[in-house]
Amino acid sequence: MFGKNKLKNILVSSSIALMGLTGVAVADNINVNGTSRNMLVYAPKNIEKNRPLIIQMHGYNQDAAYQKNAAKWEPVADTGRFVVVFPNGQNKAWDTGGDKDLNFIKAIINEMNSKYGIDKKRVYVSGFSMGGMMSYVVANKMSDQIAAIAPVSGGGGPSSAKRAMPIMHTHGTTDDVVNYNNTVNTLKSWVPFNKCSSNSKVTKPYPASKPGSAASLEVWSGCSDGVEIRLLTIAGKGHWYSMDEAVSVNTSVEIWNFVKQYSLDGPINKSTDTTKTETPKDTSKTVTPKDTSKTTTPADTGKTVTPKDTSKTVTPADTGKVVAPADTGKAGIATNLRLGVGAAETLFSVYNLVGKRLGFIEIIENDVPNMSKTMKNAGFGKGVYILRSKKRSFMVPVDR
Repeated sequence: MFGKNKLKNILVSSSIALMGLTGVAVADNINVNGTSRNMLVYAPKNIEKNRPLIIQMHGYNQDAAYQKNAAKWEPVADTGRFVVVFPNGQNKAWDTGGDKDLNFIKAIINEMNSKYGIDKKRVYVSGFSMGGMMSYVVANKMSDQIAAIAPVSGGGGPSSAKRAMPIMHTHGTTDDVVNYNNTVNTLKSWVPFNKCSSNSKVTKPYPASKPGSAASLEVWSGCSDGVEIRLLTIAGKGHWYSMDEAVSVNTSVEIWNFVKQYSLDGPINKSTDTTKTETPKDTSKTVTPKDTSKTTTPADTGKTVTPKDTSKTVTPADTGKVVAPADTGKAGIATNLRLGVGAAETLFSVYNLVGKRLGFIEIIENDVPNMSKTMKNAGFGKGVYILRSKKRSFMVPVDR
């Protein structure tokens, strides 16, 4: 029907027209206390001032590009008119025990305000797995700067938040990395903290208009300052960011539809923000693959297999608890595994992923196989542990 040259011109023109309607994700670097930190930033084309900001953090051993591709925020941001930032954690992890990444997030907010004139009263934080855990850290440490959080497959309880925090937590019931039941129990500790009603309302299936949906929604309302706590459960879903709209929900759309209701001043009167957000009309089906335990370097084809997020909480089946060494009930001091001259040796406190300290261990950093072996020799069971010293914290998986 068309000659090759004419068809080529039509395709090029169509691509240019599409680019004119949407923004482009760009890499950005900022200096945080003398350290260069990087991120991916997506802003809709010609975005207005005083629009919201969403910061979404990747999982352990993943990166900003992976999270961007998994969550597909661009069409949602174009519709809702907001900026999305995907920060990169150092060493593909987040500092859940210190202030290094809290300072990073504060710097991101200031940078986005400088570049786009964002509404600093409508800054929202989300994250997957360890990024979800970091979201709860932010909720506690930066509650005066974050209007709402929306973690996915990563938990954390209340500790030092200065106000009631709106929360939407999304989790799959068959998550074999971050246990669903344990995380939900931790989430429920926010109900009395936020002074919510203990009586929740469950919509199953969710949405109610989709009879075959694998999702359900539990809501605790009546909280201080008009906030809510929501638990979006996806039956049969494992440890990955759900975009299976055909059988459940588009997680990114659900997050936006929740967080956009809040500012630091409290719930937003819907009449004051008239942007309509719905599922993007791009109906191409996207199913985010489950993380694998292997890492494949991106080939020339552009195909990337991202490492499994190893922030894993697997508790012994017979007790349901993380078990310290069986002979004493405490974490012992293990014999060092020499990695060579100059290897750093440090005494670390050992925590499980819900923040309970299990003991101490002397261990050599920067070699995961040997760290795992040392933990195993010290009697720690299968799972992922947080090791913290005075200067740093990181996670170590143990696979017995």
